[in-house]
Amino acid sequence: MLCPDCQQHPPSFNRCITAFTYQAPIDRIILRLKKDPFAAEIKQLTALLAEKILSSYRRDKTFAEKATDTEHLLPDLIIPMPLHWKKMLHRGFNQSQIISNHLASYLLAQHKISLRVCSDICQRVSNTQAQQTLDKKQRAKSVNNAFSADSSSRIHLRGKTVAIIDDVVTTGATANALAREILNGGANRVDIWCLARTGWNNCSH
Repeated sequence: MLCPDCQQHPPSFNRCITAFTYQAPIDRIILRLKKDPFAAEIKQLTALLAEKILSSYRRDKTFAEKATDTEHLLPDLIIPMPLHWKKMLHRGFNQSQIISNHLASYLLAQHKISLRVCSDICQRVSNTQAQQTLDKKQRAKSVNNAFSADSSSRIHLRGKTVAIIDDVVTTGATANALAREILNGGANRVDIWCLARTGWNNCSH
């Protein structure tokens, strides 16, 4: 069942698929990923996420009516959650980009499924305040108009289905803001794939 907030204010994305709940020990592991792009656990967590993604799409009877195999049920593009250039300069890497690359590599190696990772379609144009310091309403306000897709990017989005990749989803405000921009760019559907999420929703997809 959907949570009351989603019933009253449906998000722009179709669903959120996650491998874990954001709690110990996963929270500590993910915090390490934000500091160390070579953390050994990232491949293991991404592999578990990949299997959860495949399981979720296989169970989706609505999509199954339109395709004969799991690969055709999956989105056309996967887009890592963008970092603002200032944060990228400070951190030196985008953990969502690393997760996306590992995810695509795992699906190709283990399941012969090829997914296109597109990291240059959307940009983060607003250097927002750290989300963990804000409540739900403040988070939604802070990421309003935080993303953009230029005209050339919209050509690639038109008619496509997209998955946004992130490490953690909390209130869903950031993911929703990016999903809204992608839909405005012409995409047909947006899903969210993340390593972990907090209890902002009562269901896992």
